[in-house]
Amino acid sequence: MYFKSLTLSGFKSFGKSTVFEFPSRITSVVGPNGSGKSNVVEAIRWVLGEQSIKSLRGKKGEDLIFNGSDKAARLGKAEVKLIFDNSKKQFPYEFDEVIISRRVIRDGTNEYLLNGSQVRLKDIFQLLSTVGFGSTQHHIISQGEVDRILWASPRDRQEMIEEALGLKEYHLKKRDAERKLGETENNLRQIDAQVRELRPHLKYLATQAEKMKATEEYRRDLQEKARLWAAREHGALAEINKDASSERDPLEDELREKSVRIKELAGEIARAEKSFSGLEIKDAVKEKLTELDERRRALERELGRIEGLLAAGAGSKDSEVSVKMIAGELRDTLSFVKEIADKDSFETLKSGINDIKVRLEKLLKLSVGERDAAADLALEKKKQEMSSELREIERTVTELRTQREETGAVREDTLRELREREHEIRTEERELESIRTKLRTLDFAGEKYKIRHTELANFMRDLKIEENALPQAEPFVGDTDRAQLLRQIERLRIKLEEAGGIDISIVKEYEDTKSRDEFLTNELRDINEAASQLKTLMRELDQKLHEKFSEGLKSINEEFLALFRSVFGGGKAKLAYVAPAVSETGEIVEGGIEIELDIPRKRLRSLDMLSGGERALTSVALLFAMSAVNPPPFLVLDETDAALDEANSQRYGDLLEQLAKKTQLIIVTHNRHTMQRAGILYGVTMSGDGISRVISLKLEEAKEFAKEG
Repeated sequence: MYFKSLTLSGFKSFGKSTVFEFPSRITSVVGPNGSGKSNVVEAIRWVLGEQSIKSLRGKKGEDLIFNGSDKAARLGKAEVKLIFDNSKKQFPYEFDEVIISRRVIRDGTNEYLLNGSQVRLKDIFQLLSTVGFGSTQHHIISQGEVDRILWASPRDRQEMIEEALGLKEYHLKKRDAERKLGETENNLRQIDAQVRELRPHLKYLATQAEKMKATEEYRRDLQEKARLWAAREHGALAEINKDASSERDPLEDELREKSVRIKELAGEIARAEKSFSGLEIKDAVKEKLTELDERRRALERELGRIEGLLAAGAGSKDSEVSVKMIAGELRDTLSFVKEIADKDSFETLKSGINDIKVRLEKLLKLSVGERDAAADLALEKKKQEMSSELREIERTVTELRTQREETGAVREDTLRELREREHEIRTEERELESIRTKLRTLDFAGEKYKIRHTELANFMRDLKIEENALPQAEPFVGDTDRAQLLRQIERLRIKLEEAGGIDISIVKEYEDTKSRDEFLTNELRDINEAASQLKTLMRELDQKLHEKFSEGLKSINEEFLALFRSVFGGGKAKLAYVAPAVSETGEIVEGGIEIELDIPRKRLRSLDMLSGGERALTSVALLFAMSAVNPPPFLVLDETDAALDEANSQRYGDLLEQLAKKTQLIIVTHNRHTMQRAGILYGVTMSGDGISRVISLKLEEAKEFAKEG
């Protein structure tokens, strides 16, 4: 990269656009006093960001604009352009040329431009810092300032060296980081205060919003469950109504059929009972059979006794009666007595007593061994009579029994049929009662349906539920889940009543406040993170500054020592870093760079002991050493050789040639030794119109021209 050209338009005495081109490593600007040659140096200083109008020999900005003369009108603005070759991209831009411009207008407007685009002064400083330029402008030494680096304070001297080493960029970044950190910490305090102020109110709003949200949830849950309950109840009532209609008609038809059938069965029973009453057996027949049966048994006993007596009389050879026979007769007589004793008929008793009498008489005769033929004959006759009577009794009993059996069979059939009809009618009556019970159940269900239908209508009206908004749901199949869901709904209604009404704007305010709190919290987090990053960046910048400054100072000392010995023929020169310290009085002693010198054959106790020429050469050696370590695009020297004698001027010129190998030099001078080192010589003159003009001459051409002459 090199300094290609300088264009001045309306700057101070350059009332017309003037271009200085710098194709040579050393360019000299010469001219008489008052011609405006120093304005060239000031123009360069100004375009590079000089803010002190006083240092530019002015009082205000418009003093830098060509003010006109008797022969030339004053101008409305001044502009200076520096053009650099950036083909090697030393400036961080893709342009092959970098044009830095500054213009000032009489109304006070001040502008900086970079390749034609308006930028800030800060942008210009950042750009220049990348190539070793800085606000101290140590690379531009005006007349009378050649030894200012010697008289500068240690801190200012350190700043010059840092700029020469290209460390200004790090200082700018550090200051920017410090500024941002200060702003960040200020923002942090402000936001933290806002958060602390916001949190109590947010907590209150959160409580209210939670209540409101809970209320809304209760309300949504209530509506959802209420619609579900209404839908299921609506379906259940529809099913009940459908079932009731389908069940009642068949039951009523069956009720009518059962009633008719019961009437028919009642008629059949009545007819059967009437028929049965005509088939009852008379008491006389029963009594006759009983009497005949008793008579038959009595005749059989008597007949047996007679047969015994007859058999006993016929079988006895000695005509004696055995004790056994008598005992048997007595037993029979006793048995007969017991039998007739149970009778309540007088005739039976009378007849029995006569029989007993006959038995006893016969027994008496037997006991004494008497036989009575007439008695035997009477017994035989009686036997026949009794046998005949028995046969008649048997015949009569048979007839009566046949009659009774025939009548009983019919009666049993009738009775069985009567029982069957009675059983059937009882069954029909039970079924009839069951039907009536079912109908009563349906009637009860109907009443229940009406009540539930009314409850459903009231329920939907109270909760503002539209029938067309009911969801699809299975009907209730029982009272358990119906009652359970209804209890849930009632609990939700109670919760809503307990929650009470909350202003909806509370929720809106809570959401806004919460968003604000979240935003501030995020801001706090981001700011804390940014502050941490800035602190880290500052530590890194400090470390880089320390490392690069130490390395650069070492390199400058090597160059400074070499140049110093070259100028003074020996001796020592060194830049020493002094750290900040605290004095005995507690004051902070500012650190920086001290200069330590040892000139041959001269005992130095301070820089004040240097002569003007020695100071100039020492300063130039130091400046050249600084430039040699980190060469800037150019150096501007404004009559820095004015105080040098012949010998020192020669040495000064030698230094210029060494330095020109590393950077461009623009030198304003009257010294012929300096002029001889230049490749191009610009002569500045001023005519009667007060405008500076420039004449250029390449010294090689001048030498050739002189030879030809």
